[in-house]
Amino acid sequence: MTLTEASFWTKRLGVILGVLVGIFSIVAIIITSVSTPPPPPEYLTANYACTERKEEFLASKLVIPSLEVNSNSEGLFEIQTETGKVNTLSNLKIINVHKYKEKLQQLDNQIKAKTIASALGFDPDAIYRKGTTDYIWTDSTNSRSLDIDASTLNFVMTTNASYIREVAKKSTLPTENEAIAIAKNGIQKLRILGSDFNYHEPKNITTHLIDINPDGSYSEAASLAEAELIKVDLHKTKPMVSIKDNITNSSVIINTLNSKIGQAQEEEIIINDQRIKVYNYSTFVTYQNPSSSNISIYVGPKDPGSKQFENIYQINFTYWPIEVESCGTYELVSPTYALEKVQSGGGSLMYLNEKNGDEIRDYQPKTVNKYIIYDIALAYYEPIQQPNFLQPIYIISGEAVFANDTRGDFHIFYPAINYDIVQDKIKLPDAPTEKNSGGMLGL
Repeated sequence: MTLTEASFWTKRLGVILGVLVGIFSIVAIIITSVSTPPPPPEYLTANYACTERKEEFLASKLVIPSLEVNSNSEGLFEIQTETGKVNTLSNLKIINVHKYKEKLQQLDNQIKAKTIASALGFDPDAIYRKGTTDYIWTDSTNSRSLDIDASTLNFVMTTNASYIREVAKKSTLPTENEAIAIAKNGIQKLRILGSDFNYHEPKNITTHLIDINPDGSYSEAASLAEAELIKVDLHKTKPMVSIKDNITNSSVIINTLNSKIGQAQEEEIIINDQRIKVYNYSTFVTYQNPSSSNISIYVGPKDPGSKQFENIYQINFTYWPIEVESCGTYELVSPTYALEKVQSGGGSLMYLNEKNGDEIRDYQPKTVNKYIIYDIALAYYEPIQQPNFLQPIYIISGEAVFANDTRGDFHIFYPAINYDIVQDKIKLPDAPTEKNSGGMLGL
């Protein structure tokens, strides 16, 4: 994927589909193979362990907002997958669910907010409080403003559009690779992301070229020469299946999975003062706007009026930290079921655009005669508002036929957990472990 091709969510869902097909093969591989030992118990039977009582979890059922289409849309569906059906992707029955750490307002949040403001180049003492909800700063020298949520410390920093355009007339825009490096370095300097957010993988970063319109709104630029900003989005992945190296025959399971679907992402966690290596088979996290993310950095030409972050003009930062290990496993509805629900009017339309259309301008309702489904993939969905759990969704994707017979792309989301069979927490037997695996702390 080239940088200018931008978001894998809108133009490269084949990558995600590949991950999906591979992950769907996991259970078939490790259950049906005689020579391969079974996976941990939680991937044979869901443990529903994120809450003690099922009602607590069901209170957090995914409710995903949907884009509107014009009232004269026919909205017919046609399936054109390779096989004409999706039941061949039904092997994966159980998946990780992850718990978010609760973000509560701390007594020292104002001090932390001032630290963020200072790092971004604002006078930390020039703070304005908007009631009890926001801390606000402005800087007239470079037309910037900063609004930090007093409870969560999520924030938005913006720069006046006319000021950016004036700087762009006199200075050169960085390349997309340079913009990515600037964005990553800026986020690192702020020290506001936890270890659960890995944005160092190239596939977890996308870019869009931005043109600033006369009215100050943004649209997508056709080339770097026509752009005034580069929008850098930081994405993340989360494990659908995790195998610890201290379970019996873990190396056989891991080697089998690696040979069939590619290398796992490795990490170390600490359990009972012991370092355990975990092999994660992950998928992407998507957002309310699938062509964007919850962390966007807008990079532009060097601003002589700024003493810090001279190339960064806007940051939209929404971050919900996640616990290191998944909180439990839950059973999925089948892809076939999700497709049936979408075809009968369920699901949420999250992306609809003309071929090679502008992905930056605000969405405008369209008239859709037909949705031609090509792919169905599995991902996690993170909303704008703070959730309790990171839950999986199916992404149904393909081609939209508009009223004038032009075509575009669409993505429809459907919750993947089978909420109808969620149970109270189940205590499953622990996976048998090998002695003396891992390493003791301090050794």
